[in-house]
Amino acid sequence: MRSIMPAGEAMTVRLAVTSDAPAVASVHVQAWQAAYRGLVPDSVLDDLSVEERASMWERAIPRGGVWVGLVDDTVAGFCVVGPSSEPDAAFQLYALYVLPSAWATPLGYELARAALGAEQDVVLWVFDDNLRAPRFYERLGFRVDGTAKTESIGGAELKEIRYRLTGVAA
Repeated sequence: MRSIMPAGEAMTVRLAVTSDAPAVASVHVQAWQAAYRGLVPDSVLDDLSVEERASMWERAIPRGGVWVGLVDDTVAGFCVVGPSSEPDAAFQLYALYVLPSAWATPLGYELARAALGAEQDVVLWVFDDNLRAPRFYERLGFRVDGTAKTESIGGAELKEIRYRLTGVAA
């Protein structure tokens, strides 16, 4: 567990427990709706359900690799890591989302740092048109590795760019 005190708020990063599922789901939905508006079709974002996501997180959290970031004892972000689904990488950062109110705070950085630990070969995928995420990941030491793919979400074709971290994260 890691605690820091930015601007008078208590911030803690720890492994998630199953009872965090509803809060993680709420962050997931709010972050997607804020970060991907204009990239992902509105119909997909508007149909996101905290209840459905909570059920998903109740199943996912016990498998491990889910970290939560709390601000004043309230879940304000989460990060998911684990063995890579990519054949040429050892580890993968699958998701890192914080509430819009926590953007431009140390929360995302602290989540990534705790979740990645000493991993030295990590990949992640970012929507090509997402302007905020690349800057964040590049500050952590990730670099575009030249691999791209297209994902279909709600009828929209979204290009994703793969980033790789070689060496310990910042």
